[in-house]
Amino acid sequence: MHGKTRLLIILVAASMAACGPLREAVTPDREEPAIPVSATLEAMRNSETSFDFFSTRFSGVATIDNSTFSVSGNIRIRKDSAIFVSVSPLLGIEMARLLITPDKVQLINRLEGTYFEGDMAYVNSILNTQLDFHMLQSMLVGNDFEHFSQDDFRLSHDRDQLLLQHPSRRAMAGPEQSFQQNLWLSPDTHRITENLLYDPNTRRSMRTRYDSFNQVNGQAVPGELSVVMIEPGTRAELSLRYTRTSIDEPASMHFSVPDRYRRIN
Repeated sequence: MHGKTRLLIILVAASMAACGPLREAVTPDREEPAIPVSATLEAMRNSETSFDFFSTRFSGVATIDNSTFSVSGNIRIRKDSAIFVSVSPLLGIEMARLLITPDKVQLINRLEGTYFEGDMAYVNSILNTQLDFHMLQSMLVGNDFEHFSQDDFRLSHDRDQLLLQHPSRRAMAGPEQSFQQNLWLSPDTHRITENLLYDPNTRRSMRTRYDSFNQVNGQAVPGELSVVMIEPGTRAELSLRYTRTSIDEPASMHFSVPDRYRRIN
């Protein structure tokens, strides 16, 4: 794959996957919360973004191996069906368009007149991650992974947050994978403020941090998303701000490849 196209995949997919180092030591307060784990998980679920169609504009800065890029564009999600991302320079024309479904990944590179068709396995090989469609969907809107087991969480305090910790969380169906997980929640709203995953075997981790929330249709939805992607020898960071967010207002997710574009493998 040409270097510029690989960069575009990283820039676009980084908008959906937050990877960063697990904190060396998370030392929660010794006092355990009086609320049981089951009640905390239920409150977290009840506070999550509920939608059939989610749409937002984003703008921010991406840094990949000390090179910095301004990015902006649109994210649109049809729940459990499709994630559409359009990326462009600030106040510029579209340079890439990405469409992800549970079974397929398609990317148009308008800078080079090329396109790519594959699946999440290929994107994961580029990003060195283990993501599926539903994980990406949840990360974008600040939700937990509803297709993962909720058993065996431990609840404690960490600073002024509630902290849910899991030693080896697994999906209830699909490819075999597991990771350590820390979920920080606001004690007032039970919204997820940070979601941190870690694979001790590869020393890769995934982090999504939500720095602010906006009220949309009576729901608290993310307003700012901080992303760091780290593995040994590679670092990428992304800082996004969401604006013009709407819920259940369908918008176009048109994706077609011009005849003159060249397919790449």
